[in-house]
Amino acid sequence: MATPNKFKSDGDDVPALPPPPPLPEVAGEEEDFSTTLERLRNEVLLAKSITEESAREKSLLDALKNCRKCLEDAEEAKVVATRRVAAAKEVYENAAQALSGYTPLNSRIPGSGNSSNKRAKVEKMPRVSVAQLAEDASYPTNPLYLPPRYTQGGSMDEGLVANFRDSFLRQLTGGAVQSATDLDSFVPPPTNANLKSKAQLKEWIYIAEHWATGADGLDAGQFRAKHKTWYSRMKPVTYKLGRRTGIHIRETEDGKKYLCRHSKDGTKSIVYLEIGQVFDALFEMHVMELGHRGRDATKNLADERYANLPDAQIRAFLDTCPQCAARRTARAFS
Repeated sequence: MATPNKFKSDGDDVPALPPPPPLPEVAGEEEDFSTTLERLRNEVLLAKSITEESAREKSLLDALKNCRKCLEDAEEAKVVATRRVAAAKEVYENAAQALSGYTPLNSRIPGSGNSSNKRAKVEKMPRVSVAQLAEDASYPTNPLYLPPRYTQGGSMDEGLVANFRDSFLRQLTGGAVQSATDLDSFVPPPTNANLKSKAQLKEWIYIAEHWATGADGLDAGQFRAKHKTWYSRMKPVTYKLGRRTGIHIRETEDGKKYLCRHSKDGTKSIVYLEIGQVFDALFEMHVMELGHRGRDATKNLADERYANLPDAQIRAFLDTCPQCAARRTARAFS
């Protein structure tokens, strides 16, 4: 009696996997390759030993044809072997996608030392079922900090704040954005997890919303496979609280949805800001609330409210703050 193509994990039935693609056959496996090479070497030596010139040339030509055929077979075997590796990798990915929290082959951390240490890195990863992610997740309900847009404040008029904003954006983007009016056309690099446009955050929200269910005609496994790069960067799991974990969606009373994660201690939701909100969030904390205190105070407050304000963004803000710059200049000449 055939065994059904299904397994159980933590009491949950996992849908049967589609049959794996057949591995390509490698031509020329009937004869050992080293034996073939030895036979061809002997054939060439025998042809070279013939004294009669026309017979010698004919034998060498036949040997050359056979060597050419061997070379073509070897090149074909190399191509087919490459296809076999790709097919085997596809079979692995097909099986691994059924497991929540698996590590794709191209995302494995290169280990050092013996193989048991490398194996331990993979085995320590907890297995979290789809049901846990979809139904058992519990997220904080604290109010989210959503910064207003500042045009003045902290003894700075509209013109000074506007120039401050433009200077900060130029430094933040390496000159790609010259003023706030350029933001709508600016697309941050996809590899930068801390700097996102409104459209990129909208896409992340869509992925997070459908991570446990699938979408676009794809089941959950296929949907996760399509967005596995997002998964490896964001770690949307609930078994371990900390940086970049506990990714979830919060919806405000006006129906707007925001991408959030847990704070470092796991007690609060902190929100991801799109690039157009970064200046206002830092202005509110550094200028309006902290009275131009230093980097550490600003960073500590930012970590309590926002998910993607790293040191680099805070340093760029403090470097371009006109009042902080004036104080630095005054100290230099005092």
